[in-house]
Amino acid sequence: MTQKRFTMHALRTAVFAALLAQAATPGMAQSPEPFVGAHGALTPATYTGTTETGAWHLDIWPDQAFHLRRTSPDGATEDHAGRWHANGESGTLVLGTDGSEIILEVRNAERLRPQGAPEDASGDLVTTGQLDPTGIAMPMSGMFTYFADAPTFVHCATGRQYPVAQEAGYLALEEAYLRDRPAPAEPLFVTVDGTINTREQMEGPPRPTVTVTELGATWPGETCARVTKSPTLDGTVWRIASLEGESLDWSPPEREPFLVIRPDEKTFNASVGCNMMRGSVSVSESTLSFGQPASTMMACPDDLAMWEARLGAVLGAATTHLIGGRSLRLMDDEGRSLAELKAVYLP
Repeated sequence: MTQKRFTMHALRTAVFAALLAQAATPGMAQSPEPFVGAHGALTPATYTGTTETGAWHLDIWPDQAFHLRRTSPDGATEDHAGRWHANGESGTLVLGTDGSEIILEVRNAERLRPQGAPEDASGDLVTTGQLDPTGIAMPMSGMFTYFADAPTFVHCATGRQYPVAQEAGYLALEEAYLRDRPAPAEPLFVTVDGTINTREQMEGPPRPTVTVTELGATWPGETCARVTKSPTLDGTVWRIASLEGESLDWSPPEREPFLVIRPDEKTFNASVGCNMMRGSVSVSESTLSFGQPASTMMACPDDLAMWEARLGAVLGAATTHLIGGRSLRLMDDEGRSLAELKAVYLP
């Protein structure tokens, strides 16, 4: 292919991708005037309130995307983003958050009651009829594209496309994209830590914008469509992609590095491609703790011996986990990412 034909092909690909993304992600457009939907709630709108567990700030949009920030009494924040749906039989809105659900009773257009909140309305979420989006900070999975100095990110959790700020951890993301992309101007599945905040733009009105704080990993060949339903921790085969931010760079015919956790049996198995590790594990919701593993005693190449030692250290330091799409992240007690893993061989 000549340079001219190659450039035109890349341009056509980018334009088609942009048009397709806009058609599939109405959140890119300016939000419409608030209206009461058939479900009985007001959208787009912000609902806020305080329950026994802390303060809520919920933003919902007509395209069924939502952002939620919950702040506990001690000031710790918990952010979620996803898609909501209406249950006409129960008169509720159901927020989908990484395999779990948050259920809100629609009392009327101005009030939503979280499941378990008092019937006297003291824990209701209330709207003034306006949309005042909160910023959120969380691990995110999505399709990243860089073309003509205009990076974009389609967030798998909501289906929305955002511009990406070229600051903070952005450079590492761009370098990884240029290295691993399937072709120029084509999207690449990535996991990142980042924020979504409304920011001023060079042109046009302020828009929600992704700022990347840290790159997790790239996943060539993955798409949002394949990761919309998150696997469970129990029994899933997780391929180890990176430890402490460094890629294992596995490829056949070497043995695949993996981790399998069986919470019901309180055991785990793991390998980086040489010896097999087996030990105890304790899992409770998002927390976990690995016991000191036993291991086979084969002589391993120096590089695999190094990775085995690092895996042992990572498992010993891991205290929490997070599943997003088909990605599993192990973190320490300060929230630092220790390992990125990918679910493989799913049904």
